[in-house]
Amino acid sequence: MQAVAITALPLLVPLGYWLGLAITLVWGLLAWNKRRGQCCLKQAIGHGDGLLLALLLGVGMVELAAGAWHDSLRQALPLAGAAWLAALVLVMLRAVPPRPLAWWAGLAVSGLGVGGWAAWQKLVEGLTRATGHPPLHSIFFGNLALLSALLCLAGLGWAWQQRTTRFFWVALLLSGAAGGGLASALSGTRGGWLALPLVIGVFYGGYARRWPAAWRWLALSAVLALIMAMYVIPQSGVEKRVDKAVAEVHRYIEGTDYGSVGARLEMYRGALVLIRERPLVGYGHQGYQPAMQALEEKGVLSPGLGNYWHAHNDLLDAWVRRGLPGFLMVLALYLVPLWRFLPGLRTKNPVQRSFAVAGVLLPVAFMGFGLSYSFFAYPAGIAVYSGWLIFLWVQVPGKVPQDRHHVFSNQKPDGPLADADASDGGNLCYRVDDPPAGPLSSG
Repeated sequence: MQAVAITALPLLVPLGYWLGLAITLVWGLLAWNKRRGQCCLKQAIGHGDGLLLALLLGVGMVELAAGAWHDSLRQALPLAGAAWLAALVLVMLRAVPPRPLAWWAGLAVSGLGVGGWAAWQKLVEGLTRATGHPPLHSIFFGNLALLSALLCLAGLGWAWQQRTTRFFWVALLLSGAAGGGLASALSGTRGGWLALPLVIGVFYGGYARRWPAAWRWLALSAVLALIMAMYVIPQSGVEKRVDKAVAEVHRYIEGTDYGSVGARLEMYRGALVLIRERPLVGYGHQGYQPAMQALEEKGVLSPGLGNYWHAHNDLLDAWVRRGLPGFLMVLALYLVPLWRFLPGLRTKNPVQRSFAVAGVLLPVAFMGFGLSYSFFAYPAGIAVYSGWLIFLWVQVPGKVPQDRHHVFSNQKPDGPLADADASDGGNLCYRVDDPPAGPLSSG
């Protein structure tokens, strides 16, 4: 229930990003109360959780400090509230860890749901671009749908370990990935595609580099064929959006017009000018637009850009509106998950590697999305990112053995070991097997 709420509701239900966190928290409280386990609550500390907890609390504190300094608490409170609610969810999920099965099932439901809804909007309602419930407009909706598709693909390593239900889970996650990819294409979103080169690198590091060369080339060919298919199918609208972006870049370089791409480049230039003026404290939520309009009046920027209320780039927007602390908080939101999950790409255990791949994909995708839009300017962006991060965080041990063999078991380490169903991965124990004694090899 928790995983379905946190993955599917933000994309399919009005205010679903609030509902997802709230349902996860309440459900965890009920489960913890049922267990009456003070011992479970002790698990909320350790495992590196203090760093993530401090980060989420710090995001809220920076928002409130910037809001108080610039007299914009009304805009800052929802952002801080999303981060702090996520911090409570982290404590509760560590005390009562969710089952991995629920996480992957929720992602598949999310992908299938957004794919079907996007197809309905495009083919039945006749909308130009599929969209979500406000504030999840086409850009927001399309990028999060693409991310849900990528996370479903990351779960295939976990699905392959399910002995009796392997093909069911593989088919379900592939269907979820197809639905999320379809929704992304029908939304006409272009900015999310900037993350695809990095995403391919993550999948290569987590999975493909272990494959035979023939399989690697086959996978690469399949990815390229899928991208080309999305481009040439007229109903997807991808070709028109790409051609339009290329034309806008040419017009911006020639100085004849700037379009949506050129407007973003101009906003970046304006944000950099404002950052140089107030690098430490920024301009606040309410001060950004008037400052951009002042640059227009001085002839520094092209007219009309003062109508936008954020800088369409997460790092620049955080810096220009919240000052240097805001920039550092967004940077930490990217780097802390990478610190947590990157080592897991090398583990030999396929279950943990699936979660590690998903954990790396999350910040990498948001980094790519944030190049052309300010996702963390919205409570929805903070809530979805934090909620998905927390679910992945509690599934990965603080330190996974890299060079030793390790197995999963439902038995305690001092008891007999038996192979376990990987769907119980959140409650499994580890046994580390030392290499057999023998002569050491040279070098």
